[in-house]
Amino acid sequence: MPLIEKIFNPLSSFHHERIFMYLKKLDIDKVIDIGAHKGEFLEKMLKIEKVKSFYAFEPQKDIFDDLNKKFSRDNRIALYNYAVDKEITNKMLQINKLSTTSSLAEVNENSLYLKLKNFLTRSKSNFVNEYEVKTNTIDNLFKDINLEKTLLKIDVEGYEMNVINGSKMKLKEISYIVIENQFGNHYKNNNFDDIKNLLLKYNFVVSKKFIFPTMHYQDVLFKKNNLF
Repeated sequence: MPLIEKIFNPLSSFHHERIFMYLKKLDIDKVIDIGAHKGEFLEKMLKIEKVKSFYAFEPQKDIFDDLNKKFSRDNRIALYNYAVDKEITNKMLQINKLSTTSSLAEVNENSLYLKLKNFLTRSKSNFVNEYEVKTNTIDNLFKDINLEKTLLKIDVEGYEMNVINGSKMKLKEISYIVIENQFGNHYKNNNFDDIKNLLLKYNFVVSKKFIFPTMHYQDVLFKKNNLF
């Protein structure tokens, strides 16, 4: 296991537990996990008995294989080896040494945060390779499923706006959204204020912020403005 994962994994577990303790109080019965990775968030949310349906998306082939082995026997979970986007097509996924940073978004190699990651992984670049993946949209995938009382979690490393732009019809139904907000300029053309302003048009407001222990990012919970 790379040094950086040895450092971050315990912190990540603590962070997800904090989020879980808050989210379990919400009135939800479905969870959509975009960027499920190894199931860190999903595993926590499965403890919420009132949630009956889980939908998890992970485009990285090897990571998805592990995810499938871990959760495929749980009939509450539907697993998809897709990238979620604003359109249905094929795109190139950049695979990085630290798999949590693999993304469809264009990386800013001059980011101080990425330079730190490169230092901890003892490499000049985080990049490993890239390959083509299928993309789909929330609006298409869930066109026949009512998403009232749904929590949508988006952790796609700078590609959040694209996911939201492919969800505009279903945003009318979804109750809560958790989005990762990276501090700094890790990815190009990624502005969290743009995301907040777009969600405001769909009646979502910021409800809670969960700052990661190293303070390099936060997870932001949005809720429909008519929910208490």
